[in-house]
Formats: sequence, structure tokens, C-alpha cells
Amino acid sequence: MLNYFPNSPVTHGMGQEQFRPFALQMVTRMGFQFSSMLIALLTIMLGSGAIASELESGLIHGILARPIQRYEYILGKLFGLVILASLYATVLFTLILVIGSFYGLDTILSLTFGQILKGWLLYLLLPVALLCLTVYGSVSLKAVANGIAVIFIYILGNVGGMVEMIGGYLNSDSIISTGIFISLISPFQTIYTTMERVMVPNSELAGSAMSAASLSGSGQPASPWMFIYIALYMLTFVALATWKFSKKDI
Repeated sequence: MLNYFPNSPVTHGMGQEQFRPFALQMVTRMGFQFSSMLIALLTIMLGSGAIASELESGLIHGILARPIQRYEYILGKLFGLVILASLYATVLFTLILVIGSFYGLDTILSLTFGQILKGWLLYLLLPVALLCLTVYGSVSLKAVANGIAVIFIYILGNVGGMVEMIGGYLNSDSIISTGIFISLISPFQTIYTTMERVMVPNSELAGSAMSAASLSGSGQPASPWMFIYIALYMLTFVALATWKFSKKDI
């Protein structure tokens, strides 16, 4: 992969001074991309069997025998998982900043406190949004089936970003609309790309090369309306999980 970039059409003819900023942006983007995928998979593993495993083992009977409402059980599970996933995400996010600072990466050293804070909150939003979907799946499906389904939906978001990117290259409104529709089903890539734009601004050149190498796809920057939709998306799945569990015959 490292051999691809110096010889790609995007970077062909660059001198050492021009290639260095590009390489720093590329390395930083790859660090955030890999860590976000890792935290997403860890989150899905944490949440996929959170409720389903207790339903299958019968442990749920002992829990619900206590004076708690079913909605309190769901919200308590979700809140605990959010804390755990947020701790994992914070550790990974901090490690990227510490390692980048240790090696003197300008892309990390030039970040302001406001950028770091906003990027961290967006970084946390990804596992929290995934948990809202995963907890609903844990009420409805068995643990393994739920994990597979949520992973598929998560990957679908990456596909949506690539479809939107291809539509932009081809100047096709219909393809762009298809990518946006996929992103509405799976808005997780939108959260990630917004975080990336905050933490690695002015990295369009690196982004073009990474997209050309099929590492990621990226569409247009998300609007505030998209984040309102994401908030409703999360609340909807929490409400559905609570409602479905309250009606479940245990």
C-alpha cells in the first residue's frame, strides 16, 4: 500500500517537500480510520449479546424479579455499555494523539483544543450510535445473528460513502441520492468522516489517494440536519428496544 501512493496519479511528480505534508495527512487519517473500525467492532461485540445472552440463559428472570421496570433494565444496560465503550474510545483516541505527538506529526501538533474536543465528541458518537442499534438487535435477535446484522449495517455505511463519492465523480444525481439513502440506513460512516474532517482538515489530497486505493469512500460534508437525523435515529432504536422488550414474553 505504501508503494502505491508515491506512484499514484494523485501524487505523481511531487517533490519531497510536497509529499511530506501529504504523507503526514495520510498516516493520520489511516490511524483514525483503523481505530474507529476497531472501536466499532468492539462495541458490536459488547452489545450484541448484552440482552440476548441473558434471555437465552434465563438469567433475565432473576434480574427482573427485583423491583425494576423493564424500561429501566434496557436503559441501565445501554447506559453501562455506553460508559464502557466511551472509555475504550477515549483510550484509543488519546493514544493516537500521544503517539502522533511523540513522533512529531505536524497534523497532531497543530490541533487546537477546540478541534480535539469536537473530534473526541464525534469519535464517541460512533460507538454510542452503534450501541443504540445493537441493543435493539439484542432484544430482537440471538447474539450471533445480531452481531452479524449490525456488522453488515455498519459496513453498508462505508458502501454508501463510496457510492456517493462515485456519483460525485460521474456527476450523477441519481447515484449520489442512492449513496445518501444508504447513509440514512447506516449513518456511521457520516459520523466518522465528519470527525476526520475536524481532526485532519485540508486533507482532500490524501483523501483522494485513499479513496482511489479503495480504503474508504467519502461524500459531501454532513449538514446539521444530518446530525439531527442521527439523534432521532438513536432515540428511535432505544424507544423500539424499550417497547419491544416491554411486550416480550419472558
